[in-house]
Amino acid sequence: MKNITIDTITEAVINHGESSKTHPRLYEIYTSLIQHLHGFVREVNLTEQELQCGRNFINRASHHTQEIPAGEIHMLTDLLGISELVELLHDTNNSTECNLEGPLYVPNAPKRHMGDRLGIDAGGDILWLSGCVLDLNDRPIANAMIDVWQANSQGLYDIQDPSQPDGNFRGCFQTDADGKYAFETVVPMGYNVPASGPSGELLRLLGRHTWRAAHIHFKLSALGYAPLTTQIFIDGDRHIDSDTTFAVRSAIVELQKHQVSDRGKPVYTTEFNFVLQPIEQSIESDIYSLSQ
Repeated sequence: MKNITIDTITEAVINHGESSKTHPRLYEIYTSLIQHLHGFVREVNLTEQELQCGRNFINRASHHTQEIPAGEIHMLTDLLGISELVELLHDTNNSTECNLEGPLYVPNAPKRHMGDRLGIDAGGDILWLSGCVLDLNDRPIANAMIDVWQANSQGLYDIQDPSQPDGNFRGCFQTDADGKYAFETVVPMGYNVPASGPSGELLRLLGRHTWRAAHIHFKLSALGYAPLTTQIFIDGDRHIDSDTTFAVRSAIVELQKHQVSDRGKPVYTTEFNFVLQPIEQSIESDIYSLSQ
């Protein structure tokens, strides 16, 4: 391949190799990506200095830190609205809305039982959360697994905060014969996404705030049903209309305030029912593994 010009380079990159025959879906994605990236470079007349700045940004975003142990790439796709757009593209109108996993999920959360406390937080207001896991016909799903994780009342996850024990405000629950679940936690606080790295710098340069609306994460699974990852949000949070990951949709709960507990803290309650979709009605997609 020689005599490359500004008019031929995009097609040259697209047609270099045999991916169209061996991995058609990968080739489809790759082709569109190259077309859009090259179009972007042309549209903004990208300079070498700006390209190097972008390289440095991506390199820094991949580094692991105390604030965000997995690095910022996952968080960056959330902040750019890419993650939520993917969820919206593949969501269904029948089951509970899917939503972002976020960069702070940890697998193998502690096993907990009906009514257990999710975490320890002496300063947090008590929240009793309950509900059911249902199928599309409102029938209860027994033995569904619910993996829950959230920040504490100060807006920190256990893996960010050395003062919290491992697994704090994380847990796996199983629904009973009536599809019910219930546990005690604290009212989560809306928080700033980790902002000491390149993603935070980018948001500040763009005049964007770094706040997430208060929320609780869930992963649900049950035999015969499509797995669901979602979040519920606390109504009245000051960033409910401006979440920096654009993730607030319809799963918003109101908290009911009750008497002060024997621990001297206000007690709030709320309910939320999850609806799962049978596997035969779920959208299946090909998964490609790229070697590291």
